[in-house]
Amino acid sequence: MFIANTAHKENLLSYWEELLSPKQFTLLKKSKGCKFYETVFQHIEEEDFRCLYSEKLSAPNSPVNCLVGAMILCQLRNWSHEELENQMAFNIEVKLALGLKDIESIPFTMRTFYNFMNRLAKYEERKKINLIEQVFLKLTKKQIKALGIKTTIQRGDSVLLESGIKSYSRLSLLVEVLRRLYSILTKKEQKKYKLLFQDYQVGGEQFVYTVPSSEREMKMNNLGIAYFTAYNDLQEAYVDHPTFQLFERVYHEHFKKEKEQEMLTIKLRPTEDLTSDMVQSPDDIDATYRSKRKEGYHGFVALGIETCHPDNEVNLVTTLAVDKNNVDDSVLLENKLDQLVEQCPNLKEGHFDGGFGSEAIDAKAKKGKIKIIQTAVRGKTAKVKISVKGKEEKGFTVDCPNPKHPKIQASKSKKNYKAAFDLNICNQCPFQLDCPAYKNKSVAKQTASFYFPATLALMQKRHKAIQTIPKKRRTIRAGVEGLMGQLHRGERHTGKLKVRGLFKCKLYVFSMGIAINFKRIYSWLFPKYGNSFAFFAFLSTWLFTKPLSIKKC
Repeated sequence: MFIANTAHKENLLSYWEELLSPKQFTLLKKSKGCKFYETVFQHIEEEDFRCLYSEKLSAPNSPVNCLVGAMILCQLRNWSHEELENQMAFNIEVKLALGLKDIESIPFTMRTFYNFMNRLAKYEERKKINLIEQVFLKLTKKQIKALGIKTTIQRGDSVLLESGIKSYSRLSLLVEVLRRLYSILTKKEQKKYKLLFQDYQVGGEQFVYTVPSSEREMKMNNLGIAYFTAYNDLQEAYVDHPTFQLFERVYHEHFKKEKEQEMLTIKLRPTEDLTSDMVQSPDDIDATYRSKRKEGYHGFVALGIETCHPDNEVNLVTTLAVDKNNVDDSVLLENKLDQLVEQCPNLKEGHFDGGFGSEAIDAKAKKGKIKIIQTAVRGKTAKVKISVKGKEEKGFTVDCPNPKHPKIQASKSKKNYKAAFDLNICNQCPFQLDCPAYKNKSVAKQTASFYFPATLALMQKRHKAIQTIPKKRRTIRAGVEGLMGQLHRGERHTGKLKVRGLFKCKLYVFSMGIAINFKRIYSWLFPKYGNSFAFFAFLSTWLFTKPLSIKKC
């Protein structure tokens, strides 16, 4: 049963004032934990989480704002869950940040914390809504309005996030999955299939160490027989077991059945048939593979977009997205562009690199009257640039680099549009060898034809957009690299996240987004107000006041 946590709203500081000395209490009021309570914790809308709990009369829930606040604190302080548990038990600043009134209170157990994350995961799977993302969006919208941040110009980029998994070779992955399948069998079945599985019980990595490179192909073929036998013998009994489902997926991804001289054989799929969607680790079935700058990544990709208007003294993250790392950057932006416009309806200019351009984005940007500024162009640059301007309703004008050739009005062809240049002029053109129109010349019609889709005009407009803005704004996209670096903060020294799985990676990114915005606001406002109670008093009401108009101290 859901019950909102409102106990923190009355006399929160009274207990701490009685417990601490005046000096300690003054320091507590100046602490980052106190500011976190005022700017984040108080504004978590618990009602959004009512859907996770039963409507029947039953045991009440643990405080939702404490659970969500703890997630954010983990990223703000880069804590593990074990560290979070210790901090909640003994750290007064953390207790205040979570709205606790006494030193003995612990708002929830770690078992409840994990159960809460499971509820969030099931709700997203069922409703396709991430409730922590909703917290991020609502907090950010309030912060933007209260601080008077201009959102007309924004910038974005993507960052690859490594899942916290081991790196498996193909052989070690196949062996490890087979070993885990054996572990779920009954003792009677383990005894029955002992001979089939016995070579693989050491685990994937240990098995690979004992196999010379000259014998790997033979071992792979033996694994094919083991997989085929185990699949056919165990499918009926274990078809609903998650470990068997993983085994079944790996089996179909790596092996195929073929008939040779009326005999059925199991063959290993060639390397060129492998895809980035295949299982990378038995510990994270969501992780995918991507190669970037000749380095391999196993995990996910995060999109981050932030304000960057030159007049802003502080910029906030407005939009975040997480997906498998084989999803193209342009698809990430396309999926989030509508949300970004809803979050920031006065958006006029978005700065991105070459990977974010696509026809779908051009269409959405045109509809929302947003100018997409690309700092680079994906793919090869045309040696002879033929310019296309106009719209489908009014027609297209086509121009080539040859100054002797007049502009051409394009006509509609069967599938696309066609601009027919005068072949007599083209024959004298110094660009003819590299010209795409000259390659489609017709001596009979005395034309050189350039065929193009209607979307080419929008694409060229996007490519040239950077030339239409002041030079001072042409390099502001580079500043988003700071945000990309901050999204890496939750990684271990190995460069991998502390979490596995797409959903947990989403929780990490959205919680980190809230933490990043809080740190930026805190770092900006604290020097203005100094180490004084005025800062605390100001923050207690700032989210519900008109946009800020603060003179520099």
